[in-house]
Amino acid sequence: MLASRNHIHLKLPGTTGQFVLSLTLVIMLCCGCGSSRGNLFGELDEPVVWPEPPEQARIQYLGELSTEDDLKREVSGMAAFGRFIFGREDIGVLVSPRSVALDDEERLFIADTSGGVMHMMDLEGRKYGQFSKLEGDETLLSPVGVVVVGQDIYVTDSALGKVCVFSTEGKYKFSFGSDTLQRPSGIAYNGVQGTIYVADAKRHSIDIFDVHGRHVLTMGGHGTGNGMFNFPTYIWIDKKGRLYVSDTLNYRVQIFGADGKFLRSIGKHGNRPGYFAHPCGIATDSHGNIYVSDKQFENIQIFNSAGQILMAVGGEGHGPGEFWLPAGIFIDDSDRIFIADSFNRRVQVLQLLEAEKP
Repeated sequence: MLASRNHIHLKLPGTTGQFVLSLTLVIMLCCGCGSSRGNLFGELDEPVVWPEPPEQARIQYLGELSTEDDLKREVSGMAAFGRFIFGREDIGVLVSPRSVALDDEERLFIADTSGGVMHMMDLEGRKYGQFSKLEGDETLLSPVGVVVVGQDIYVTDSALGKVCVFSTEGKYKFSFGSDTLQRPSGIAYNGVQGTIYVADAKRHSIDIFDVHGRHVLTMGGHGTGNGMFNFPTYIWIDKKGRLYVSDTLNYRVQIFGADGKFLRSIGKHGNRPGYFAHPCGIATDSHGNIYVSDKQFENIQIFNSAGQILMAVGGEGHGPGEFWLPAGIFIDDSDRIFIADSFNRRVQVLQLLEAEKP
């Protein structure tokens, strides 16, 4: 039979009945082989811990997140069939994660500077999303810092020179700081005062705003003395309101009390333990220990609250517990340690073991 102009005949292998039977078997197979939700982080053949045996392990590597597939969410049989027939859609991939923050619902927010987006990875619900849209046609350009404040996400954008505020669902709400900030980087929330602290690397300052974006105070200025800064990058505020600043090109960490008064500094320029080459991300655990990432050492140094070096974690590389330009750090109430391993395009997750502290 000749095909009319409006129809095309397909030559199928075997008979029509055989094709239909084969297709039915494929559908049944796919419907029964959807992937189930597995453990978020699988166990390694040999645990990665610090310090190494035979010493008592204090910190353990849990896993990493680099794409939305790492959430291991359950895929139904029909969804699996759709992927079999049509291929899968694009997936969320980290390009250059610089900062991380976790909310009370186990949603991890990741500032992706080179990607120009914020990623959301729901560690409990195993859902993924991303957002970048601001008002009108404006979008995030270079998100660097992120902090969760209640049901809002505050994001510093170094290219836009302001702080952008979103809901936890990724809906843009408002921006502030464009009349004050020039190159904002780290950001933190002072729960004691209800204020937002922003590190401005270009102005060598820490600026304080209320949660509505009204400017309250500027700390510091360019210099080497106590309370002065030389390209401050990342900041952290603990539950007592103490401020920790990675004073990057002064090669130190400065610590301030809840009243803003200088308390002490940690480290100086050098290549020995307890010294810094390029301090970046900073956070504290439930014991008051201070964790500082160093982009040139490619590791995380841990100090006690008095500033004494306790141990170092990691080294240069691409494997578990190895880093390539590590940046922001976030430590949750369970002492899980989330590290933006920026040039490895992933977030690594470590755990402070409960039996001992460093």
